[in-house]
Amino acid sequence: MPDFQGTKAIILQPGDAIVPYTFTWTICTSSTGNDGAIPYGHTVSSVVTAIKHESGLICTTGILASSSHSGAVTSLFLTYPSSSGFLTGKYHTTFTATISDGTTTFAKEFDFNRLIVRDK
Repeated sequence: MPDFQGTKAIILQPGDAIVPYTFTWTICTSSTGNDGAIPYGHTVSSVVTAIKHESGLICTTGILASSSHSGAVTSLFLTYPSSSGFLTGKYHTTFTATISDGTTTFAKEFDFNRLIVRDK
């Protein structure tokens, strides 16, 4: 099950360039709350994004034009891959977030499975 909820897939087609998508990190509202992906009192200080085809081929540089992170939001700018080595089909996006409360820092992986590249 993907960590980022939603109902629609992101579909990239020929001609798509610098298509923006944002992912919001939900932080628990209390120390006993179970209403967020990030523990209460913590922040997401950085995010590394990787994109992999369902066959296992890593395709981050061909699809991810650029990304940025600010506060609780990570923005991706996606593009249709121009290289012939990329395949149509489903892609798995992994976000490795560095999370910190000022004294403790750890990395946690989050998944998004609804990225599709098709040629029409």
